[in-house]
Formats: sequence, C-alpha cells, structure tokens
Amino acid sequence: MGSLNRPLIFALLLLSVIAGCEESGGDNQIPFVFVDETINLNNFEFLDLKTLGGHVTINAGVRGIIIYRESNTVYRAFEKNCTYQPLDACADVEVDQSGLFLIDPCCSSKFNFDGFPFEGPATRPLLEYRSSVSGNTLRITNSN
Repeated sequence: MGSLNRPLIFALLLLSVIAGCEESGGDNQIPFVFVDETINLNNFEFLDLKTLGGHVTINAGVRGIIIYRESNTVYRAFEKNCTYQPLDACADVEVDQSGLFLIDPCCSSKFNFDGFPFEGPATRPLLEYRSSVSGNTLRITNSN
C-alpha cells in the first residue's frame, strides 16, 4: 500500500517545489548588464544636475539610468527598468511630470526618489547603481 502512494507523494512534492519557485506579483529579475559610466558634470547635457532635485536620463543599463541629485554630494542612479514584470516591453520607469516621483506608466507603479514603491503593483525597489563623485566627475557602476 505504501508503494502505491509514492508516485502521488512525489507528484505533490514536485508541484509544491515548482509553485514555490514562481515569482509572486510579476516581480521577475531585471536582466544583468555591466555598468561603468563616467560623467563630466560640467557638460551641458548634465546641466539639470547642478541643482538639488535635478535629474537626467542616460543611455546605459538595461533601459536607461535616471540620475537624481539628492544633495550637494549625493547622486542616486536608478535603472529605468520597472521591478514589476521587468521583462515586459513597457516596463519603463520615468520621472513623473510633477518631478516629485518616478512612475511606470504601463503598470502605474510609483516610486519615491529613494527607489521604493509606494503605489501600484510593484513591491520591490528600483535597481540602484553605485555612484560616487570626485570633483566634477560622477561615476556610476555595478562593479567593484
């Protein structure tokens, strides 16, 4: 009798493992790409980063990187790829027209400038790259 239940038990265990591996809420992984960008903050294209709260978007990372000036010495660099269903073609975060938060118009997830979601289906923060400033040079990287 015990040997008849083994296939059933194995099938149930297999189904529970498969179900446990699925991501909930569409939060798949953002694809990894190497990032190592050096930006001269005196260049005209980065003029908006001269003021606190200023932001620009550069063509790097998976879908682009939003750089936000938080303080005189702190710049935040966020991947534009939304963390909710990041493999969808429209999972693209941008700065809201108000300039007060980040939004993915496709899924309506909203993120503060710390990268954390506060509205919508996204539950994970935006991917943030390391940034460091030396003089007028800003370096953004995901390597050591």
